[in-house]
Amino acid sequence: MIIVTGTVNFESLDEVEQVTQALIRRAQRSRKDAGCIDYSFSKSLEDPTKIYLTEKWESAELLQAHLEIIDEEFSTLLGTAKITHATIVSNEAGEDRILMER
Repeated sequence: MIIVTGTVNFESLDEVEQVTQALIRRAQRSRKDAGCIDYSFSKSLEDPTKIYLTEKWESAELLQAHLEIIDEEFSTLLGTAKITHATIVSNEAGEDRILMER
């Protein structure tokens, strides 16, 4: 399994509000891609200008196929959004270990 995590900091809270709907649509589209186990964005409780990205993919090949799908709205968003810092990384993971379950 491949796990992708990231943070994206935006210039202002207004900028976060402007990109939120596009990020929701990106997540909804991505969840339909082959090999996608989970794909989500969330807002930081401590820094309202920070968005977290978390993805889980069945394999590196299926993640790569996802990255090659043209998404004009998302590409435009990345090119025009006022991002002050962004870091996104992928890691290969073994088996899940449940730490809490209710």
